Amino acid sequence: MAAPEMDRRKRLSASNATAYVLLTIGAIVAINLIGTRLFGRVDLTENKVYTLSKASKDVVRALPDYMTVKAYISRDLPPELTNVSRYVRDLLDDYRTYSKGKLRFEAFDPDSDKKIEEEANACKVEKLQIQVLRSQKFEVGTYYLGLCFQYQGKTEAIPEIGQIEGLEYQVSSLIKRMTQKKRKVAFTTGHGESDLSQGFQALKHVIDQEFDSTTVNPSSSPIADDVDALVVGGPKQAFDDKGRKAIDAFLMKGHGAIFLVDGMTLSSPRGGMPQLPSQPKIGQANDTKLNDLLEKYGFKVDEDFVFDKQNVPGPIDVGGRKMLKNLPVFVGVKTDSSDKDQSVLEGVNAIVFPFPSSVELVGPLANGKPQIPGAKLWTLAATSPEAWKQTGFFFFSPMNEIEEGKEHGVFGLAYAYQGTLKSAYAPAAQPGMSLPADQNQPPSESKKPVRLVVVGDSDFASDEYLQLARYLPFYQGGAQMLFNAISWTMEDEALTPVRSKTVAARPIEVASDGTVAAVKAINIAGVPLLFIGFGIARWRLRRARRQGQRL
Repeated sequence: MAAPEMDRRKRLSASNATAYVLLTIGAIVAINLIGTRLFGRVDLTENKVYTLSKASKDVVRALPDYMTVKAYISRDLPPELTNVSRYVRDLLDDYRTYSKGKLRFEAFDPDSDKKIEEEANACKVEKLQIQVLRSQKFEVGTYYLGLCFQYQGKTEAIPEIGQIEGLEYQVSSLIKRMTQKKRKVAFTTGHGESDLSQGFQALKHVIDQEFDSTTVNPSSSPIADDVDALVVGGPKQAFDDKGRKAIDAFLMKGHGAIFLVDGMTLSSPRGGMPQLPSQPKIGQANDTKLNDLLEKYGFKVDEDFVFDKQNVPGPIDVGGRKMLKNLPVFVGVKTDSSDKDQSVLEGVNAIVFPFPSSVELVGPLANGKPQIPGAKLWTLAATSPEAWKQTGFFFFSPMNEIEEGKEHGVFGLAYAYQGTLKSAYAPAAQPGMSLPADQNQPPSESKKPVRLVVVGDSDFASDEYLQLARYLPFYQGGAQMLFNAISWTMEDEALTPVRSKTVAARPIEVASDGTVAAVKAINIAGVPLLFIGFGIARWRLRRARRQGQRL
């Protein structure tokens, strides 16, 4: 009787095993079939580098017509570029998926066909030169790894792709540029300002990826109707009444503006002092007359310098050479980008303000809260409580210690405002009376809510300090903030979150010494004990099963 019972159990076990295998295979086939219909990916990186941002999905979903993307990728790429090539293919597959068939993607190897190579060159896709290790020595190899975009008879290219950093932003901004009307930003000139040709040259390349740019002197000509945002980049001369009225009229149309105004400036004394190891400078008030305009909106840039014990290394001139030194004139500000309604600080962790001036809230914003219903005010940057003001005559020598002033406290350096604006030149009515409409008079308030950014410094995003970002990364935050501010003021900040996506190692954040001790104990003793406990539990379970079979 034991033998037939044993055979029956064996047949039952075999049947169960066969059914289990068949069900497993069926589940795998079903999952693959479902996968062809549905798309998804698990991305565990902190900034979701390997997942398309919502903005990129929206851009490609909104394609009004079909777009073709041709990837020219050499087959024999070195290991240094293999991961980049795989990322490019996966990224374009994602774009194709979310485009609902509007984006077509093909990959070609130009090295295998002379005709394909000619097509790549015609689209300005160039060979990428990279140093590779071959046969125990370094050699310079040339490979194709670039993209060609074709849309309604137009072609654009990303000629060389050497890294995955920023590639999604390049692709999304290029698709947007080819398929949507570009907005325009104007930089004022004629008053000693900086613009994209001088002072902000490093920003020109990235701004041109999304927007059109131009210059205008509001003191001599009106601001064109096709301009969506205005940047006043650190004037050193006064705006006349005509220039201020032109800016006010621009704002009353509902357009946005960015004011980068220095309350004081540094200049070298006449004749110089060559006998000193470093050239001293004198601080003096910078009367741009813009406060006559800004105070009506609620802002005042004070004629002062703000110094702070919370500072960072900055460039100084010593004996004709540039050196880095921690001085309170290089104010370091840690920003807060948690407000989802404000994108100016998106991806900006810190900003350095060299020789900034304080921005005071006055008039309709005197109590820090807008009086107009629906309006919003944000503090973009402020000093630490250990900051102080320097007013009046100021003699700056980088080798001398800077004395602290008497007026200490937290001082605002940058603000953003969104809401209706009252015109600075609207005629005043008598109490209880209203003025008749006059076509020759400017409107008394803006047609729609205006977006305004006021900063008491113009150097924080300048070329002089941005070039330090390669050694001191926190200097990059200023240019990022200005670019974000331009997008925000013209209400076109869709790609702002994409710019801030970076590939970076996520550090382990430890809260206290007790946490450190707990982590060490878990690594040293916890993991081995966990395996031992698992082994004991499994042994007891198998032993119980054997005893049950004997019974």
